[in-house]
Order: sequence, then structure tokens, then C-alpha cells
Amino acid sequence: MNSMILLQNELSAPVRLTTAVSPALGDSYWGSLGAEVAPTRNPSLFWVSRNAGITDGVAFTFTARTSIAGVEVTFAVRLTGTLLGSDIAMNVQAGGMTSPWSATDAEVAVTFTGQDGKLYRLSGAYVSEGARYDNVQFTVAEAILPQIDHVVVLMLENRSLDHLLGWLYDGMPPPARFIPAGSAQVFDGLMAGTFSNTDPRVQGGAPVYASKGAANTVPDPDPGEEFARCTAQIGTAMDGFLADYATAIIQAGDPVASAAQIMQCHDPNQVPVIAALARNFAVSDAWHASVPSQTWANRAFAQAGASAGHVNNDGWPWNIPTIFDVLEKRGLAWRVYNNSVLPSLTKTMFFEKYAANIINFAGIADFQHDCAAGTLPTFSFLEPSFGPYEPDESYHPPYDVMHGEAFLAKVYAMLAASPARDRTLFVVLFDEHGGTYDHVKPPAAPQSLPQATDGSGFAFDRLGVRVPAIVISSYTAPGTVFRSDTGVPFDHTSILATLRDWLGLQADFRAMLPSARIATAPTLAPVLSLASPRAWPALQALPTPATLAAAPAAADDVLLNDNQKAILMALGARVARRPLSLPEKENAARRLRNHGDAHAYLAALLPHLPMR
Repeated sequence: MNSMILLQNELSAPVRLTTAVSPALGDSYWGSLGAEVAPTRNPSLFWVSRNAGITDGVAFTFTARTSIAGVEVTFAVRLTGTLLGSDIAMNVQAGGMTSPWSATDAEVAVTFTGQDGKLYRLSGAYVSEGARYDNVQFTVAEAILPQIDHVVVLMLENRSLDHLLGWLYDGMPPPARFIPAGSAQVFDGLMAGTFSNTDPRVQGGAPVYASKGAANTVPDPDPGEEFARCTAQIGTAMDGFLADYATAIIQAGDPVASAAQIMQCHDPNQVPVIAALARNFAVSDAWHASVPSQTWANRAFAQAGASAGHVNNDGWPWNIPTIFDVLEKRGLAWRVYNNSVLPSLTKTMFFEKYAANIINFAGIADFQHDCAAGTLPTFSFLEPSFGPYEPDESYHPPYDVMHGEAFLAKVYAMLAASPARDRTLFVVLFDEHGGTYDHVKPPAAPQSLPQATDGSGFAFDRLGVRVPAIVISSYTAPGTVFRSDTGVPFDHTSILATLRDWLGLQADFRAMLPSARIATAPTLAPVLSLASPRAWPALQALPTPATLAAAPAAADDVLLNDNQKAILMALGARVARRPLSLPEKENAARRLRNHGDAHAYLAALLPHLPMR
């Protein structure tokens, strides 16, 4: 049996290599399969026999050498003879740097600076083809984020950029840095008396301007965020928010005048935690949700680069490849941490894939432990409590934003105190705007995808509304505002593009996550603009326990949102130890209308746990 030694060339030019073996070994036992490797191709460098010619106890080292940007690099494989064949190990070398030899599933990698000033990454991993012996795949690519070992993403819920941070720099010193440097030197937020909506049913048709000072629970009731509602809200020039909400207010039986609250946006003093992080690190004023619709499609784009044709939160559960599958294939550590006794939303969405996975799904106490020990996985995805069992910490309307503020502060404090802080990139995101107001019309998507499967006819050719996106790192300058420098806007697939280029997973993405959206998405590399690490400031204004205790709990008649219903159904499936049938889901949906229904449902199921 043979092992094939492969090289994935992600550079723009061919790579020419010379191969050798030491000690000498006849060409009946190994052989080169080409001296030049073209870009984005996956040919073999050479083959080696694993059970012939390899003397017991003797180690043979096979090398492929080349020069990348003026630096000598080596891809090496070592075979050590055994009674039954040979053991294999691999490493990569660049200039005077060398990776450890790996004889396990662990990837090897070296990052170096070429004479052209660019960063490059060499890596190697074992590739199982179902045969007795694994192949080795090396990769060479331009590198990003060499100072980072851990990426942490916290995805929150249903607030637009204007609604939460539109007044971030109003009356304040302007941002200190804009990325790219040639972009507009002003934060694209709100200005008094500038942006408005009208509706003849509200204030006699007079303009209702975006204003400062939304209450902690505004808007109440929850605005709609289904695809049709989002389309109506966006209108022709972000002019449909008031009319859409007025219709919903009337249907709810509330005074139509209260529809004006949809134009109310938060003063930074009302959301001191997220405002402080946005000012002390980097905030984007041009990050859009991936889909002009609900939570699940947008979270799927953040985790898979597509949503299996879904636009709304339908078709549960979904079963498409995710970033977690790519990392698993490569032997790279990942974990989803959620702060609830109820199932993770990620596990709920991809129930068929991860329902039985108890290794990679953990709680916030585990996240705190991993932060304190400096043992965070390569990629962490954090989820707050979405309610209804605990207070909703996701910022989802109409729940009190102070619970979200407290959770965000807690996560930040854990990372700030971690010995791995300076090697960690922390991204705070919101999945979609949730019906709340924003003044910037979503652009066309850079790539359309297969048409939606729900009959809407949507071709995924338009992005969603702007959402808050904050990048926190020891290498991020305070007071930074960032936008894309590629002509393609930031959206949630930028998380995946960043992971791809950071970890050198280009070939795996082409095979497992071939989304055209990921392929063109800008990465976060330019946002880490400092040459050396800086301190993380302490947050000064934090929600107090008394403030949180004073936040009103949801009344029994408050309607459940679609996320909450789905998580409750996932809990039922976990207790039943099988996916729910369609009739069971439909029956549960009829029963689960409001928080009172949820309390009764939970009372019946919780005694049959534990679970995560």
C-alpha cells in the first residue's frame, strides 16, 4: 500500500519543487509525480510505499523543497519501518523555523514573512481516503492573523446598527481610525432630524424621525423579521418600517400611535457595555446581515455560508455542512457554548447532525474555565440565553437589553482575564435587524445563490439590514471604524472567510463549504492593525444586580418568538430521544403561543433532563 503526498498551492503562481529521500531508497519504493504544482490544483508531489523497502526500525525522510518569496521551505515526511509496514510523521519548515513532527491527526503549520513583506503559511494534515494508510496534504498560502490562536464569536439577536449604536459618536470626539484609510472619515450613524418614515395612520402622516432614547424594552411588541416583513420595511429607501409596524400594532390591538416607537434608537448611555466596546475597539458601520430575513438563515450563513435554500425559520432541522464539520475533519478543536439549561440554538438548527454530540457543546461555566486555563479551542461560538426558561440575554425585542448587556460584560471579562487574551480574536455580532430601524439600504449581494426553496423566489441576491459588528483584540486600535477594503461588503460569511485564510483551509472549504458568498467575502485581517498587543480596558458602567433584578420578567401573555418555540421543541425531541415528527411539531407550535404556555411545557419536560 502507498501513501500519496499532496501539495495544495493557494498562491497565484506555480511552485517548483525538488524531491529527495535520506537515506537513499530505490525508485521502486517511492517516486516524484511532478516538479511543478499549479495554483489551486491538488496534484501529488510524490508517492511512498508504506510496506515495502522500509526496513524495520529505520527512518527514511522524504523532502520536497522550494523557495517562497525568497525563503527556503521544506515539506517533509518521515517513515519509520515496523513489523507490519511503517509509521508516518510529517513537518513543515521555512527558513530557520520548523514545526514539530506530527504522527497524529494534529495539523502542523509554520507562518513566515517573505522577502516581499507578505505573510505565508505552510501547513500539513493527514487525509484519510478509506484505505489502510492515510495520505498527507500540505498547503502553501498567504497567511493572516499569525498572532491569533483562538477565535471567539458571540452572536446576539435582532438589533440593527442604528437602533443600538446609531448615536455612538453623537456629541463625542470622532473615531480615531478608519479602515480602509481612504474611506469616508465619519461614522455612518444617525443625525437629529435627518432620517424619518411616514404613515398616514401615525401622527397624521407627519414625519416620524429617528430619535435618541429608546426604553430598554423598545420596541414592544416584537417587530416582525420574516422575509416578507423585511422586504416591506426596506421598501424603496428604508421607508417602510413605520407602516409595517403600524399594521402589526393594529393587529395586536394596541394604539396605533405607539407604532412611532419603531423609530426610537438607543442612547449609548442606555447600552453602556456594547457602546464602550465599540468605542474602545473596532466597530463596523457597514456590516450587513447575510439575508434580509430571520435568525436561522443568518446564523446558517455565519456557520455554513448558506442556508440550504431557507429564507425563514422553517424546515427544521437543517442538515448541511458547517464550519464545525470542516474543523472536525482537520482535527481542529471547536466548541459551542450556550448559557441555558435549554438546548443550544446551533444544536437545534442542525439537530440531525449534532443532537448526540456532548463533547463540543458546553455551558458558559465551561467557557469561563477554558478562558481561565488558557485552553480555549481554535474556534468558539457563544450563545446567550434566548429565554424563556431564563431571562433572555440576546438583546431580542421586547426583552430588557440590560440582561444582554450583563451577559456581554461577563463574556468580555472572562476573555480579558484569560492568559490567552493576547492570542484571542473576539467578535460580537447580531444575526439580523429584527425589524428595528436602520437608515442604510442593503446592497446587492456579491454572489447570488440557488433560489429559495420556500416559494418566495428569492435568489439570495440582496444582503440584509446593517447590524452591529465589533472586533475585540489586543491588536485592534481603540476608536476604529472598519469597512471592507475589497468592494464586497462585510456580512456574516466574513467570519468563515477569516477562519479559512487564518487556518489555511482553502481546499476544505472548496470541498465542504463551496459557497460563492464565502469565496468573495472580505476577512477581518486588516482590523488587527497594531504591531504589538495593547491592554483591554475595564468596563466602567455595568448593569448592577439591582438593575437586573428590577428588569421586568416577561408576562405570561407575551408571545414567544420563533427561536424560543424551536428551542422548546428541540428540548421535547431530546427528552423523546428522537426527532419530532411533523404532526408533533405542528401540535407543539399550536400549544406554544406565549410564555405561560412555555412554563407549562417546561414543567412537564425539565424533570426528564439533564442534557446539553
